[in-house]
Amino acid sequence: MEDLFEEVRAIEARLSNMCVSVNLTVSSGDELKTLMRLASAVKNTADRVLALGAAEIHQRSRRELGPAGLAKAEGHVNPQSMIALLTGCSRSEAKKLDGLGKSIMQAAPLPRPNEALDTSDGSPITPPWHAAISARMIAGDITPDRFEALRAGLGETTDRLSSAELSAAAEQVLSFLHADDLPETVYRDARAARALLDRAGVAETEKEQYARQQAKIWRDREGMVHLNAVFAPEDGSFVKNTLDLLLGPRIGGPRSAGKKAVAEAQALADDPRTVEQLTAGALVALVKAGAAVEHSTVLAKKRPAVQIVVTAAELTRPDGDGIAFIEGTGVPVTMTTVDRLVCDSGYQPIMVAADGSPLDLGREHRLFQPAQRLVLNATQGGCVWPGCEKPPSFCEIHHIEHWHTGGKTDIQDGVLLCKHHHLLLHSNEWRINRTTSHDDRYENRYWLTPPSSVDPRRQPRQLRFSGVVRRNPALATAGGDRRRA
Repeated sequence: MEDLFEEVRAIEARLSNMCVSVNLTVSSGDELKTLMRLASAVKNTADRVLALGAAEIHQRSRRELGPAGLAKAEGHVNPQSMIALLTGCSRSEAKKLDGLGKSIMQAAPLPRPNEALDTSDGSPITPPWHAAISARMIAGDITPDRFEALRAGLGETTDRLSSAELSAAAEQVLSFLHADDLPETVYRDARAARALLDRAGVAETEKEQYARQQAKIWRDREGMVHLNAVFAPEDGSFVKNTLDLLLGPRIGGPRSAGKKAVAEAQALADDPRTVEQLTAGALVALVKAGAAVEHSTVLAKKRPAVQIVVTAAELTRPDGDGIAFIEGTGVPVTMTTVDRLVCDSGYQPIMVAADGSPLDLGREHRLFQPAQRLVLNATQGGCVWPGCEKPPSFCEIHHIEHWHTGGKTDIQDGVLLCKHHHLLLHSNEWRINRTTSHDDRYENRYWLTPPSSVDPRRQPRQLRFSGVVRRNPALATAGGDRRRA
């Protein structure tokens, strides 16, 4: 092992010297981006090495070894505390490495020196469902962060959910992975995949989350009143959507239309208070309004709602155990929740083709119409710019072919962009194109081309959608989508 140690020390010394000697202020934009990508690759490789080390620490600290286990023998409460001390990392980072180590240990329980695997009952050792993706993570095919998100989102096997089903779901999620997808996106997709496999589990999770919903209000000795609250996804989405509607111009929401709305938005943008102070004021205004006036007085006749997306196939399941998703979050909910929301807000049916592409609902208007907006929200799921996680409520619809140059408001030529990326595209010569090929997947036809100032080769980048159809390709063959609010 000493030769390996010397090699690692040499690599660390070279990287350390680079930090001291390299002057990044003279680097070009492309050089800086290349450096960040290479450094990220080094970090991911180092994380895999640390995960292997954490796995071995777990192997040598197994509960059956008692005080003789490595961690306890070294005076640590558990392997996680030992990992934190050895690496000097934060508790959250140590927890991540600890989880990666456990996954590797479970996936490949190798015999230790002077030890034998216990097979006294004659039963074969069954690897966990994540054994295959654990091996891919070790090989470098999946980054540790994405692996952790995938495993956490899919969860563990139950009496209703087999190892083979979870393993197949993991491969399906990975087949839809884009190069720019964040671990949060992988987790959301994995959680949605599990919901469609374990429908009874969605109902159980809903009940458990509502049981955890609580708010605590108290007054300190100076008279200041404090609020600490945790909401279940449905109620929390309503609270957040309401505040987003009120604070939109200040927090990157879509631009307003009309002189009065534009003036109000500008006044909010120029308000000297912080977003946190504005949020507190909005909460007080909402409480007062709820006790005294109609909602339209405060919300300028824009009623907030929790948007739910559900496919026709899920609506018509004979057992009534269909699953829907809260728009912009991917959180699954039951048909009971959908039916309750429909009673309050109604529903809007939409249709998609077998490949997941939306049915054209009209092209005669300069601006995209509300029905078209519903379809794009359901199929694209938020800002389509690589790496952006803004939900549909924060997005504007971009015409791929500009109206003033002859483009029509065809829903196939509309994409969701948050205000920041919409302005960036128009102001800096970025371009979004739609190919005419009939790819099996709707989202594979849309490409983002950077300006020459960003990429001299102007290499197109494939866009990614995060709507329900993208997370569950089997739904696209149902022939229809219905979105309820």
